[in-house]
Amino acid sequence: MTRLRTAGFAALLLLAGIRSFAADGAKGTFHFGDIQFAPVDAFAYQDATSDPAKPLTIVLIANFPIDRPAVVNAINTPGALIEQAANAKGGAFVLLRVVSAERCGVYAFLNQAQRQIDLSNSFAAKSVKVTPTRVAGECATTKPEKMFDDTYDFHLSYDVPLTAIPKPTTLTAGGGEPGAVYKVLVKAIQAADWNAAHLLLPPDQVPETKPKASEMKDYFHGLGLNYPKTVNVAGGLLKGDRAAIDISGTNNEDKKIKGTVAMKKTASGWQVIDQNFYFTD
Repeated sequence: MTRLRTAGFAALLLLAGIRSFAADGAKGTFHFGDIQFAPVDAFAYQDATSDPAKPLTIVLIANFPIDRPAVVNAINTPGALIEQAANAKGGAFVLLRVVSAERCGVYAFLNQAQRQIDLSNSFAAKSVKVTPTRVAGECATTKPEKMFDDTYDFHLSYDVPLTAIPKPTTLTAGGGEPGAVYKVLVKAIQAADWNAAHLLLPPDQVPETKPKASEMKDYFHGLGLNYPKTVNVAGGLLKGDRAAIDISGTNNEDKKIKGTVAMKKTASGWQVIDQNFYFTD
């Protein structure tokens, strides 16, 4: 079992209501430490495993209304819920894994997804029924459990339609149009080229007014700390207006890095929305 606390974890989520029916058929309670919530909405789909004949059924149970088109169109299905939870006041959800007729697993995304906790695949399942179009069942702790200093227990039941998730298109070396745009952005940052860069950046990295000429060098220096200095796009995935490209290159200290860049196509073209890098040296 693992526990991950991410940066920015502040106030605890504390929601009233012990039992509540969700629009798509989930009900019950979830409690972890000082956090508890009741379902508001649910969404189910099947994820591929190493055995094509045995996909893993996933039920996402949230304490906020789920934007279904955003989930269906996302390259990373749980990632779409994380984004929605981050934008919902007190947003939280659980990713329930239907492992078998007797076992289930839960991964919890709490405090607007700033706190993520994997509670394993060892919980008791009951009344599980999976058809080509629907999944139903229960997943629960048999007694209060403890992880480090936090006590947790839950009892969740669900009866939810299975939604088909279209697969993304594979991008070859270069990353197609989004890959080309990202390379333009990296070069523009290195050249401190405002005109080439500002429309390709996430909105929260673009000041409301264009920096003065005397400020431009410092602005791009700070920006460059979070972007590669050199970049090669190995490929990626494309789905609708979203792309995830795989990159390698060097950072501002000339250390080798690899990672994934999430991009979205807007009215003005492709734009970066998130990046995750790691060192390879």
